[in-house]
Amino acid sequence: MQVFDFDKTLIDKDTLFGFYRFVASKAPFFSLKRLILRAAAVVYKMGMLSNDDLKALGIRLFLKGKTRESIEQAGKEYAQTLSLNEIYNAFYKDLDSQLKIVISASFEEYLKFVFPQERVLGSKLSYKDGRVKGLALNMYGPNKRQALKEVGILKVDQFFTDSYADRPLMEISSLVYLIKNGKVTIIKEPIESNGS
Repeated sequence: MQVFDFDKTLIDKDTLFGFYRFVASKAPFFSLKRLILRAAAVVYKMGMLSNDDLKALGIRLFLKGKTRESIEQAGKEYAQTLSLNEIYNAFYKDLDSQLKIVISASFEEYLKFVFPQERVLGSKLSYKDGRVKGLALNMYGPNKRQALKEVGILKVDQFFTDSYADRPLMEISSLVYLIKNGKVTIIKEPIESNGS
């Protein structure tokens, strides 16, 4: 099984804030909300805020209260604005669908439209009475490994990622490709038997 991260791996940018902007840029106080999220991101980098908390804040600022239908439509339209990169072309595109899966901290609400015929596991929004309430699942760190386990994937042949935050998946991967600025580096190779 070949497993691919999405942001800065199959696409050259981080798509999460782009989705917030796509959904809410015309809403009141968008610029102020963006500043709040940027400040929170600094606090997160300092280790004083969890990734779950940062994502929940983004949802509260930009998505909370939006209807499921409007999020679905925004996800479909936003997906059409995203351009996949050379990593996608070289390593992902021609693989059999049964041999690959995309797993990402980005929301399934748009990932499923980027890869409509593929298996995708992403972060999920929670809804109440048909409106966004908060974060149901943050597909980050150990949650990625758990999600793969839940679909029956316990070992990964090749894993493509841009981040050491994916260490839990690296640990179960035979071969790990680290993607930085479109360049691919093998950081973990299969251990060869020396015949003893």
